[in-house]
Amino acid sequence: MYKNQPIYQHYAVCLSVAPRGIIHLVPSLAMDSVSTLIHPYTREAAAMNSINNNHTDCAKGHSEDYFGAYRDFWWNADFVELMAKRLNWESRQRVLEVGCGAGHWTRTFAPFLGRGAKVTCIDKDPKWSSSNPSWASDIGGKGIQVEIQPGDAHLLPFPDGKFDFVTCQTVLIHLSDPNLALREMVRVLEPGGMLLCVEPDNFATSSGESSLSRTISLSEEMAEMQYDLILARGRAARGLGNLSLGGRVPGMFASAGLTDVKTYISDKALPLYSPYDAPQQIALIEDIVRWYDSGVDFSRVEAIANYLAGGGSISDFETQWSLEIKRRERILSAIRNKNFDCGGGAISYLVSGVKV
Repeated sequence: MYKNQPIYQHYAVCLSVAPRGIIHLVPSLAMDSVSTLIHPYTREAAAMNSINNNHTDCAKGHSEDYFGAYRDFWWNADFVELMAKRLNWESRQRVLEVGCGAGHWTRTFAPFLGRGAKVTCIDKDPKWSSSNPSWASDIGGKGIQVEIQPGDAHLLPFPDGKFDFVTCQTVLIHLSDPNLALREMVRVLEPGGMLLCVEPDNFATSSGESSLSRTISLSEEMAEMQYDLILARGRAARGLGNLSLGGRVPGMFASAGLTDVKTYISDKALPLYSPYDAPQQIALIEDIVRWYDSGVDFSRVEAIANYLAGGGSISDFETQWSLEIKRRERILSAIRNKNFDCGGGAISYLVSGVKV
């Protein structure tokens, strides 16, 4: 997983539960440009140097504040099983996952690989790439070998054609140059190998209907939407990624020369309605309240930087910031009073393609 995400990241955290434009204060980890003509062994050394140069010691890994219990409810098991059959995951033996984080996506797809398959997991954050997590051992107990190591999505430390399956979940949306990362993933695929990327369209998701819809004036609602759009443009302008990139991924696959491009949307929803007593509702509510109370995602400094980079003015920002504070208060109050509800639908694309 890569950082720099607002609270609505990860399927928008039940769409309009979470403000659409709140920014998580984290510096960009992405490299702006990398030559694609480096010799494989030089490339591996350069990739490790990139990771070391960007390393900073910290208690938490990137995205860790968002790795709460609700993450275990991201997928419907029968949908994952269906995707595994449609895309024949069982036939894949040499697998690379880019940006593995705490292994949520690994644990989702790995059980559907053929017995004896090896999954190489990379992450740029030392916390995720240097540990020996229990989830890796759990997967290993099912006949799947898991290896975790440092790696940068923009400069993968592997020779051409090493893998027959490369995949990532919510990684491209955080990168300054997702097309470069995509080309790297294609490079390390063997001919006939499959690339599978799971990426959301968070802005579309977060504008969904809830019990708080139309409880404010039309002008305030339009102002909130404009604020979010400006912040999104600012993030992109500052090289912090595009959190609504999912809908662009099929075209990116085609431009990268992949064939047999297939596009699906996850059928998972996380609905909220009183009394919030279902396991997935309890987990989601606990995480939302924790995020809001801690202000982990609520940096005024970072919001100003994105707002100005997105074309807004400092005078307009002050008005918008006041509205944003009120929006958070409305949502949290409604949740605590148990009168908030939403369908919890999300737009999360699963896009696959085959290397010629």
